Order: sequence, then structure tokens, then C-alpha cells
Amino acid sequence: MKNVEKIKILRAIEGSDRTVDYYNVLGNMGDLKYNYADYMTTGPVEADVELKRLPHANYDLCCALMTMMLREDYFDNGKFLERCKSGQVELVLQRMKNLLAQQYV
Repeated sequence: MKNVEKIKILRAIEGSDRTVDYYNVLGNMGDLKYNYADYMTTGPVEADVELKRLPHANYDLCCALMTMMLREDYFDNGKFLERCKSGQVELVLQRMKNLLAQQYV
């Protein structure tokens, strides 16, 4: 899938707070990181600590962070919605779109 297509898909999901939407989108793009813990620096994974890495994250780390938040919701139902409301999910999406767009500049 081309970057331009991924950007369109990520734009289409903006504003959703449904984990199933994000699982489907990341999965269809081939960007769901089943081994997300391999990208993390904390163990056990501390999502708040890991999200501080976002400003310098590459695209793969962004995908791992998004997967981490989705998995976090599995163990702490409602946590993804909290992260949506706080703007954290949007920040990761924005970083992903920016990184995809930079590959065309």
C-alpha cells in the first residue's frame, strides 16, 4: 500500500474512538505490530512512559504505540476511550501521517 493511500485511511479514521476501527485499519495497512512489546523500553510496558517517546518516533514505533494502546484497552477496558478523549490517540495518528507525508518531500 502506498503512503498516500495510508494517509487517506488514517484521515478517515480520525475522531473514531472504537478500538475495532483501529484494529481493522492497522491490520489492513499491514501496520499492526503484534510484537509491539519489542519496540518498548519498559517492561512490563508502561504506556504513559512509552508515549513520551512520540515526538522522536519513527513510523514503526508509532504503529507499535498505537497497537500498545489497543492492547492496553483489552486489559483495561475503556482506557482507549480515555486516551482518545485526552488527545493521545490523535497525536499518534498525526505523527504517523506526518512521517508518511515526509517520504514524498
